[in-house]
Amino acid sequence: MNVLFQSNIQIKFFILASFFAALGCVPFLAQAADVFLTPATGSYAANQTFTVTVMADPKGDSINAVEAEMSFDTSALSVVSVSKTGSAFSLWTTEPTFSNTAGTIAFGGGSPTPFSNRSTLVSITFRAKTEGAGAVGFTNASALAADGQGTDVLESSPGANYTVTAATTPVTPTETPNQNPAQTADSDAAIAFGDPPRAPEVGSQTFLDPDLWYNTVEGIFTWQLPFDVSAVAVEIATSSENEPSEVFDPPVEEFELSRRNAIDGVQYLSIQFKNQVGWGAITNRVIKIDTTPPEAFKIAVQASNSQHGFPLVTFDAQDAVSGIARYELFVADREPVEITPEEAKLGYLLGELEDGTYTVKVIAYDLAGNATESTTPVLITAGWSKEVASEEGASFWSLFTPINLLVALLFVIVLLLLGYIFYQRRLHTQEEEKLRKETREIQDQMEKIFSALRDEIYDQVRTITKRPRLSKRKKSSGRTESSPGGLRDLD
Repeated sequence: MNVLFQSNIQIKFFILASFFAALGCVPFLAQAADVFLTPATGSYAANQTFTVTVMADPKGDSINAVEAEMSFDTSALSVVSVSKTGSAFSLWTTEPTFSNTAGTIAFGGGSPTPFSNRSTLVSITFRAKTEGAGAVGFTNASALAADGQGTDVLESSPGANYTVTAATTPVTPTETPNQNPAQTADSDAAIAFGDPPRAPEVGSQTFLDPDLWYNTVEGIFTWQLPFDVSAVAVEIATSSENEPSEVFDPPVEEFELSRRNAIDGVQYLSIQFKNQVGWGAITNRVIKIDTTPPEAFKIAVQASNSQHGFPLVTFDAQDAVSGIARYELFVADREPVEITPEEAKLGYLLGELEDGTYTVKVIAYDLAGNATESTTPVLITAGWSKEVASEEGASFWSLFTPINLLVALLFVIVLLLLGYIFYQRRLHTQEEEKLRKETREIQDQMEKIFSALRDEIYDQVRTITKRPRLSKRKKSSGRTESSPGGLRDLD
């Protein structure tokens, strides 16, 4: 009986385990997204720069935010810049940053509009340093689904491996025994008048993207010096064709931007390298700075020509440096409305407000993120009232949603499992009752057998006890006749 009971328990446990394992494999609820680097492999010469793109593949799902922390091998690679150009994100929770000392890169961004196609997140420009292998990987990453709950649907975040080969160096001609002095002089001249340095490649953790405006003047620009550079010329200018005149000998590897040498507007950081041949190509790195907020502006209210119409509000802010990027309009307790400069020129029509006086607030943002706020009271007399939402009867077919079908399926499976368990318990009870009945029948038979045996024993005992005993004479004569002198039958 115990063996049968344990067998039933094992069957039930197996069914339940299979059921819950199957729940984890429901295909139409699975979500997955990948964050990866492209290209994932490559071979580059020392001192060569190359660009790696960080991409997200939602695999048909919809995501709207990605955060990532990356690491790279500082012995073989260094980061020149991290660019947001072409990114699917317009909002940044963590501005892209990097550290060539710690070998880390971090960024976090989101998009108001979810995307489900493979998209670019950031672009990273690396410089190959020394010969060897350089690995780049993700130490922490997440991809949030646009499901209203911020579910992390990241499935994988593979890294990349790059090979750094030896730098290409000019071949120095060796002197042969028959080489005359004139040939030697020509060879020395060829070495002395080789290639001048290439244009410097400049990066900054503060001014990451040269195409964007920034509301700060504090930052550091860095670059890496080739082995043969002996001097560097650096200068801040307002022309994209400037030739730097401030020379640093010995050469420096960074330049600090501050209020002392930077102003609002478009400027250029001019950098030029010099080697044994002479001065090389010039890099004029654009810097866009705007630390001044937009000018103060007024909000104009135009009443409606209709008795039951709502007023129209118009506004037009000015920013002399970077220009207006967007507006945010606040009214009552509603969520802010984002308005473009083109839409602001046409005006914004208020609506669905009960009669009363409201404060309308508009915040103007320039391209650098500076903001100016303006408010005005607005009187509403449209006679509008909020309709009482009536509960409409739900359609029968509206109940057949994937979630409802899944719940119904699970409910049916649970009912079947409960029915099976009840059936097994009933079989077990019947089997147990049958065993008990057989046990009682055997017990009754045994009691009858032992009772009959007891009665028979009692009868034999009574028969023996009733048999007459021998007299003393017969006993003595019986002993005499059985003496060694001869034996005979006493009967």
